[in-house]
Amino acid sequence: MLRRKFASRVHHYRQLGVRRVVRIAVDRVALGALRRWYGFAPWHSQSPTSARPYRLGLAALVSSLHPRCVVEVGCGLGAILSRVTAKERFGYDVDGAVIRAARLLRGRSVTFIEGGFESVSQPAIDVLIAVNWIHDFPPEQIERWLSPLLPRCRYILLDAIDRSSPLSYQFYHDFAFLDGQAAVVRTDAFGEAHRRFILYEVGR
Repeated sequence: MLRRKFASRVHHYRQLGVRRVVRIAVDRVALGALRRWYGFAPWHSQSPTSARPYRLGLAALVSSLHPRCVVEVGCGLGAILSRVTAKERFGYDVDGAVIRAARLLRGRSVTFIEGGFESVSQPAIDVLIAVNWIHDFPPEQIERWLSPLLPRCRYILLDAIDRSSPLSYQFYHDFAFLDGQAAVVRTDAFGEAHRRFILYEVGR
């Protein structure tokens, strides 16, 4: 009986694995069709949420803060932002094509705007999100972008890559410029290898 139960459980987990692989493949095909229509960068279609479940963890973390206004810079297709519970959600991305596609995917519940940090106009931001793309820019640039926004923010959510990562990244950030301006309140990998998502509370 015990052996049969164990075999059944192993089979169940294998089936879950197959289902996930199929789901990822289907999602990539669907996003690939969207990419061909809108012309946004290919990597958006290769990384659906089914392949990157950390986005669900991030959305749950942000929602747990009970924010009124959430802003994501580098929002892509809005996979994180669309799952956040907040009255006001604003997604910024410099890729106009991906912004247009995000509007189609997510409807009017999220406001998508073409632009970067310099375009952020919200006067009071409960959570500012910038993850999964900042490693293409030097620390000095990230500081220049973020520093003017700090007085308007309650929390900031960023990600850091471990130097032990087998993948090559152009820059590795420690966000030292936030010392004395914001305090780490949570760090979590959300299942990602060699990556940490860091939630800062500004003014602590």
